[in-house]
Amino acid sequence: MTGAAQRVLKNGSALIFVLLALAGIVFVRSFASLENAAIIARQAAIPAIAVLGMTMVLMTGGIDLSLGFVVGLASTATGFMAKVWGFPVGVTVAATVLLGSLVGLLNGAVVQYMKVPAFITTLGTGYILYGVSQLMSAGNVITRLPPSLLAVGRTELLGLPTSVFIAVGMAGLAWFFIHRSVFGRALSAFGFNARAASLSGLRTARVNVLTYVLCSSLAALAGLLLTIRVNAAQPNMGGGAFTFEIVTAAIVGGTSLFGGIGSVIGSIFGVLIIKIIENCINLLNVSYHLYLAVQGGIILAVIVMDRLRSRAT
Repeated sequence: MTGAAQRVLKNGSALIFVLLALAGIVFVRSFASLENAAIIARQAAIPAIAVLGMTMVLMTGGIDLSLGFVVGLASTATGFMAKVWGFPVGVTVAATVLLGSLVGLLNGAVVQYMKVPAFITTLGTGYILYGVSQLMSAGNVITRLPPSLLAVGRTELLGLPTSVFIAVGMAGLAWFFIHRSVFGRALSAFGFNARAASLSGLRTARVNVLTYVLCSSLAALAGLLLTIRVNAAQPNMGGGAFTFEIVTAAIVGGTSLFGGIGSVIGSIFGVLIIKIIENCINLLNVSYHLYLAVQGGIILAVIVMDRLRSRAT
């Protein structure tokens, strides 16, 4: 059995995913169908991209509360570049991701060099981005995006849109960086003990800043793909609710809020768990507010267990 397969089997989120899927098959009508499986895959693809960056940030012991607002800014910027200004598709995609990376650079620099807590830094940045998005768009939604842009995330292969395959590719790259590279080892060391990591010769400042850059870049890519999926650029896209969902998925997937521990495979399963719960609630025609309550209960329970586990070790 390969090391990757062993990690999947050991990851608690994989077991939870299987149990929830079995419960859905048994108790929820229309859950066990290829069409519904494809719907879950489509809905999970974009959060799966965003959760990769959040996983890295949480591994440093930080958090990025601006993530959902980066999604909204990226959506607004995508609409302007593709529809209003007529930029080519390649330029639009590259500029949107670059915009996200600049936000991440700002977050990382303030957290690392000015020693402002990540919670305060990214919360403040998030609301700045939300205000900028609203001012840019005047609260309006840009619809009917160019077909060439829509093709980036909507072109279907094997019955699934391109966004799903982009998510798989991003997950593969993130797995390599976190679990097989020097950057990943430095990331874990920094999260466990930043001072000890620095004294051992690791470039902790660079690692910390780069983590926020990657997180915001992936959030911007998620915002671009989400804009393509709904064929509308809107400043209200993402926001605090999206950030909360991503943090929940990462923590459910085994990433510690206290730093040092994180898993790409676990975070992907965390997204799938959240989306299965959402899907089942929709199929059962239950109020969406129940989903929010369940989501809050899950994250509270997992945080408590994580705290107990950290005290025991």
